[in-house]
Amino acid sequence: MKPVSIVFGFFLVAAAIYIGSPFATAWGIREAVRNGDSDYLATAIEWPTVRETLKPSIARIALNLPDANVDPAASNGLWTRFKAYWGQSAVDGIIETYVTPEGLPQLFTLRNKYRDLVASDADEAKTTPILDRIQRAWARVKRAEFTSPTSFEIDMEDKYDPTRIYLGKLELRSVGWKLTELRVKFLTTAKNAVQRFTSTE
Repeated sequence: MKPVSIVFGFFLVAAAIYIGSPFATAWGIREAVRNGDSDYLATAIEWPTVRETLKPSIARIALNLPDANVDPAASNGLWTRFKAYWGQSAVDGIIETYVTPEGLPQLFTLRNKYRDLVASDADEAKTTPILDRIQRAWARVKRAEFTSPTSFEIDMEDKYDPTRIYLGKLELRSVGWKLTELRVKFLTTAKNAVQRFTSTE
């Protein structure tokens, strides 16, 4: 019976590692952005697909566009189509410039400097134990599930704005789990989303 127990224990450990690995990657990306680890970000994220999936979300927020899934009629309006046509290229350019291994940490640093000056929020990473930080991050997860053996999706609430949800998709590659898609969803109207987005960045 001992060999059977060893094999069973091995599979339990392997299953635990498999289930926990996408969470570990997501946490690693979060910490790499915070600490400016562009080398890790370069390998943990598939940047071309992440940029492409971000563009529609950011354009809708920046240009105050209605959600086509919620209000198809408004999305087909002349002014809406005009803004989308002329504004999308500007949004795309910003994303191509800043959604990079070097750009994301810079944006995070700028946001923290703004909060230090305006909101006077202390960086919790300097004062909070790591286990408490992980617990707080987990509390903001709204959905986390394997959609296939090599695909994992996680939806997380923004730390400062509970109406902003980040929808991430990780896929298993030969080198491990990688973030391949990222979208932003607001639980408010487009107008309010713009106000919240600008006030918390």
